[in-house]
Amino acid sequence: MKKLLISVVVVCVIAVSGWLGASIYVGRTASAIITNLSAKAGQNAAIRMTEVNHKQGLFSSVGQFEIRFNDVAVDAKSGNQMFALQVNYSVENLLLPSSSMRFQWAVKPVGKTGTEFNRLFGSEIKLTGQGKLAYGGKALSTLKLPELAMKQGKELFHLSPSSGNIAWGEKTVALQWKTDRLSLRGDDHALDINGFSFTSDIQNRARGLGTMQFAIDKFSTKQATAESIAVNVAINESNAKLELNVTPTIASLSVAGQKLSDLVLEFVVKGLDIASVDTLSAIGTDSNDFRNLTADEQTRASGALQNLVAKGFSIGLPKISAKMGTGSVKGDLLIEVTKPAGSAADKFSFAQSVKASGKLEAQGRIIDNTQKRLALMLGLATETREGLRASFQFANGSVRANGKSYDVRDNLAYFDELINAKLYPK
Repeated sequence: MKKLLISVVVVCVIAVSGWLGASIYVGRTASAIITNLSAKAGQNAAIRMTEVNHKQGLFSSVGQFEIRFNDVAVDAKSGNQMFALQVNYSVENLLLPSSSMRFQWAVKPVGKTGTEFNRLFGSEIKLTGQGKLAYGGKALSTLKLPELAMKQGKELFHLSPSSGNIAWGEKTVALQWKTDRLSLRGDDHALDINGFSFTSDIQNRARGLGTMQFAIDKFSTKQATAESIAVNVAINESNAKLELNVTPTIASLSVAGQKLSDLVLEFVVKGLDIASVDTLSAIGTDSNDFRNLTADEQTRASGALQNLVAKGFSIGLPKISAKMGTGSVKGDLLIEVTKPAGSAADKFSFAQSVKASGKLEAQGRIIDNTQKRLALMLGLATETREGLRASFQFANGSVRANGKSYDVRDNLAYFDELINAKLYPK
């Protein structure tokens, strides 16, 4: 019995020691994470992480750092940037069943401009959150921004308290954010937004693959009112090609005495060579959004653009629709870019490489008789049993619009010159 008791005690001591030792090790990894982030966001990055001050204890740590932006001006007197973000954090790294770490953080503006923001709003602007690091490596945190209100002369600004959540994995990030009201008013303008929300589910941060949605319950200005507004964005990869889909929708819109409903404008880009997109993305990051390109980066960027054109892609509006009273409008647009086999290796021809088509149909009493007669007289549309129809096709330097053909090859020389200057710089 005594030996059994001693064995149990020894096992417990070993288990507790292992638990505490593992917790201390996890704490050391927190310090390594901060160091690695600081190295990645160094002096040459567009967004930099500076003034890192991490204090590591056995089972907890505290620290702070600044996030600075290369595009922000520097104060001549102090030598500091006019605007930056200061991040303060605390971490508990004692291992628990639900998480390996718990943390709290706060972000606030600093610098001369940050101080001015705080003065205008009458209090310190601070985004805060608390969360945990799960054993699978995913970090989860709440997001909270207090109410912001400002009055300067006749200018009024109000943002209701905002909140959300963020989940960050090895390659993924998911975000939810919402606020009840945003209001901006002045002498000659008024903006009132009710029920704003943003959600995203990104499965590959490096390429931005995933979905996003912006939504507004009601949007009002002096000239217009809209309800149930949404913008859905989806970015997908398939067979080494990138596809982008952006679809804004508005359930109801009142403007200039007219009321429209069920507005949809779907925008799609298909077939982008993903290797070329990756190259351009990396060059854009390294060169401060293509503003400071080296000779090698210029060559690589031109090569990536040439490859995009050679492999082809398309841009389109597959769905255009709206209703007004008893009438409606619907249409579509497609532009295809591809370099045909046998064409010159170092020359782009708009006539040979671009095809386009589109149509717009108006049904019911969407326009009055005067507008209808004018559209027919100018050849902008043809008459149908339901209303009016405008359409066009472009191929091989020729445009066919509403039953009439036009040779426009001579008019494309200007565009060829512009495009070739970008694709094949000398």
